[in-house]
Amino acid sequence: MTQHDIDPREWFETRKLGFMPSHFVRVSIDSIDIFMHSEAERWIEENTSGRYAILTCASKQHNKLVSKVYAGFEEPAEATFFSLSFLSGQKNFWS
Repeated sequence: MTQHDIDPREWFETRKLGFMPSHFVRVSIDSIDIFMHSEAERWIEENTSGRYAILTCASKQHNKLVSKVYAGFEEPAEATFFSLSFLSGQKNFWS
């Protein structure tokens, strides 16, 4: 794709989804500071080309409601790229 090509997902604003399809690969971003979530989204916009979602998802664990923030990627390779490039560089990721 050259700089003059138009990506239909960008043009029609369908690249970022407001829901998490079941086939998306989820990557938890709870390990990073909450103020870095917008930085994570900017990184995804600049470094990936597939569809994605960033959402808080709730689940029941041990009779308690637990919410976690996930970045979801349609392309599994982009989930791996995000984990290795962005998340591993964050100071709270390994602690």
